[in-house]
Amino acid sequence: MPLVSLRYEKEGKPSELAPIDIFVSTVDPVKEPPLITANTVLSILAVDYPVDKVCCYVSDDGAAMLTFEALTETCLFARKWVPFCKKHKIEPRAPEWYFAQKIDYLREKVHPEFVRERRAMKVSSYNRLGRKTIWTLFNRPFVCP
Repeated sequence: MPLVSLRYEKEGKPSELAPIDIFVSTVDPVKEPPLITANTVLSILAVDYPVDKVCCYVSDDGAAMLTFEALTETCLFARKWVPFCKKHKIEPRAPEWYFAQKIDYLREKVHPEFVRERRAMKVSSYNRLGRKTIWTLFNRPFVCP
């Protein structure tokens, strides 16, 4: 159990931890790839803090449809990613950096359930955040303002 929880959360009493709001800003999906924004948001949502005390806001000053679509996919993926991170104490919490690590999970005596869930998460991460975002960037119709 994290030290912060030991200090501010007592069994049978409401949490004394303060609510936190985190703002992520972005402007241009070409200069700031939506995949980076998505990984940032997922890291924030998976933070080791009571779920009801964390709010994440994204401000897209460029109002880019690509960023909106990428964050829609991010929300769907977060429903799987956040519980996976909390259950297995995953670090780092950004899927792109977590899956880029060169660790052989099969070499150690790792629980088979974790290996199965990790594989499913990696495939889901690629389908939800990687390929679909890149496909959208190059294949969306051009709309005149």
